[in-house]
Amino acid sequence: MVLEMEKVLAGEPEEEEAEEEEEEDLVDPLTTVRELCEQTEKCVKAKEKTDLCESRVNSRSHTEEECTEELMDFLHARDHCVAHKLFKHLK
Repeated sequence: MVLEMEKVLAGEPEEEEAEEEEEEDLVDPLTTVRELCEQTEKCVKAKEKTDLCESRVNSRSHTEEECTEELMDFLHARDHCVAHKLFKHLK
């Protein structure tokens, strides 16, 4: 504890701070692959249906309609694409 306090007072960076800086440079491959998959034809069509449903629901003040099915279709299409590509990016 005393040694750590001396390092801090001496102006030496702690190991934790150095590790945090290294982690900031890392990019999650899942995010990258999801973005690529969202650009495929099947995902684009599913996303358009989801957006159309959301705009229809938001334009009404009283409605029981939800866009759950459209959202699930989009997520299924995206995750199906991701499942085939993600493990190629992992070490």
